[in-house]
Amino acid sequence: MRSENLVIERIGCARAFAGAWLVTCAFWCQSPGAIAADSVPLRTGPHRGVTITPQADGVTEIATSGTGPHFWTAPVEAAFDPAKHTVIAFEYFSPSGMESVHLRYRQSDGSMTYAGESSLPVAETWQSFAIDFSDVKPPAPKGDPQFRFHLAFAYKPGSSLRIRNFVVRAPNASELAAKEGREEILRQREDDARAILSHLRAKMPAEIGRVTVTPDFVRLSGNSGGGAVLRELSIHETSNSVHARTPVKEGLAGDFAIELPRFVAGRDRALSRWRLDGPDGKPVSRARWFDATDPGVAADLPKLTAPHQKGLGGIPAMPQPDHVLFELGIRHATINLVLSPMLSASPRPGFTPFTVDGRGWFANEPFLKGLETTVRHLNAKDVLVSGILLVPNHAGKPMTHPEAEPRGIYAMPNLAEAEGAAHYRAAIHLLAERFTRPDCRIINWILHNEIDQAGVWTNMGDQPLARYLESYLRSTRLVYHTMRLRDPHARTFISLTHHWTKPSFGSGAYTVRPLLDLFAELAAGEGDFEWGVAYHPYPQDLRNPDTWKDADVSTDFETPYITPKNLEVLPAYLAQPRFLYQGKTPRAILFSEQGFNTPTLGEEDQRRQVAGLIYTFRKLPQLPTVEAWHLHRYQDMPDGEGGLRLGILDEHGTRKLGWQAYTAIGTEREGEFAKIADEVIAKPVE
Repeated sequence: MRSENLVIERIGCARAFAGAWLVTCAFWCQSPGAIAADSVPLRTGPHRGVTITPQADGVTEIATSGTGPHFWTAPVEAAFDPAKHTVIAFEYFSPSGMESVHLRYRQSDGSMTYAGESSLPVAETWQSFAIDFSDVKPPAPKGDPQFRFHLAFAYKPGSSLRIRNFVVRAPNASELAAKEGREEILRQREDDARAILSHLRAKMPAEIGRVTVTPDFVRLSGNSGGGAVLRELSIHETSNSVHARTPVKEGLAGDFAIELPRFVAGRDRALSRWRLDGPDGKPVSRARWFDATDPGVAADLPKLTAPHQKGLGGIPAMPQPDHVLFELGIRHATINLVLSPMLSASPRPGFTPFTVDGRGWFANEPFLKGLETTVRHLNAKDVLVSGILLVPNHAGKPMTHPEAEPRGIYAMPNLAEAEGAAHYRAAIHLLAERFTRPDCRIINWILHNEIDQAGVWTNMGDQPLARYLESYLRSTRLVYHTMRLRDPHARTFISLTHHWTKPSFGSGAYTVRPLLDLFAELAAGEGDFEWGVAYHPYPQDLRNPDTWKDADVSTDFETPYITPKNLEVLPAYLAQPRFLYQGKTPRAILFSEQGFNTPTLGEEDQRRQVAGLIYTFRKLPQLPTVEAWHLHRYQDMPDGEGGLRLGILDEHGTRKLGWQAYTAIGTEREGEFAKIADEVIAKPVE
């Protein structure tokens, strides 16, 4: 999540790599047996402006340490064939990312060929990186014993990454497929985005003003203008699509009020959108979801609140009610809800049948029972639970968006196809059945994860913002309206990183503020609903807990980032009239993922983590629309998070000073740790 201000340092193409400044090394970057067929392993070689350090399990850390950081590979093995090995690739982990990596190689005559560049975005889990150089002048002839590749970084001093499985290889099937017709695909997506915005902003002659769901009917009212037909849109259809289904009602003129059966052939029409079309089949109104439910539709569940904002993210399975985490005094928690394993379209051992919209499905009972047990134990301790909905990026699986690319960990749900939408709808229905009960209740639904870093966390392929958000909004609204049929206080939240006016790096990354602006505009266009923001205000530098020193932040709306230093910016921005729910209620905010790293387990670094916690919780009570602050994470996982130690237990389960501090926050003991924080914060900048 960390971002940097980057300085692009271009390396001269003709510079020789002889000289005293060159330091030769030869660290392998592969795990044993990790090299695939049609791949040639690479080693780092002469370098400048970087420090290269071998780690365990074939991992190499590359840290920038000067200007013009770059390295050559060691001479490439003779197995390298420039006719077929046309992709430089490695896996990497980097909470900072770099603006880009530039690839060059030398020709036989000594000249250098610039072979391309690729973004290297923030990567909080191991990610794939590749540059395809098949379209440029090929390297030196096959078998040149001195042939090397050259990689240079656009960066900010202090950036680092870890790499493994460093190879030159043949392109894989997905890369070949993606290359073919890519320009045409992108053009079509841009056309779709323009059509979405045109429909959203067009002056419509007709309007559906209100949709109400009763136990047996759907009631619609509005004005049809000079005459229109009423159509029903399915979840896999965009709101601006020309609809081919038989009209629900024809010959509407002027003001109208219609009552339709809610259930048709087992299908619940409460989750349809409704639109008015003209005689030519083109829309004359915007689509509308239901606005309200009559008594008797949703359960009589109370609105839940908590006395303070202290929470925890990444809650583990809790088979017993006496988990140690309850010692922290938390009242908020997030749990991850990975959707694909929850159900099957066909019978499987241990799965139980259920029906959605007249179609049979099968629920993964062992998986769901574990989640239910955890939620029940949290509810019993008066902990308010927020669920984070995640769709694994498994190509070809029905729930994964068909345009998702392999680089993403998670994907946008497949609402582009009827079958994918049916799987997603069934999963959300299943969650609504299981987790809107008084003793087993999730009250907030976060979709999906850090959608501004779409390339990694909610992948839908490279998309114009409007097309990406149109699909995301349908996902959000399906969840919201499904839950509101059972829980009158359920809400949905849009998940965002700590970037604000400065985007994350790389393709598939969007700038948060305009993304949030357009989401609000799209949401209002189809009838407002109670959405909020699940923001992740980590320190600017994820490795540095001294957030009070964050340099690239301000307290105005132009700030590049929102971190603990300027938390107040987000509530102030969302207090503007165009964001208010129904014109009067501020949007709720969950700070749903953030934490403070301890660079080492030494006492001073643990005190810095304590200072970050105290510094933040001094601000939170003054921000009433911030309902929760979820600490990420409760236990260190340095191997899985690139060396980061964000937890308040170390990886062996030993309690850090941060555990004591977080337990004390909101109690009489908080003052003990406030003194530590004051001493750390007052320490002069070195």
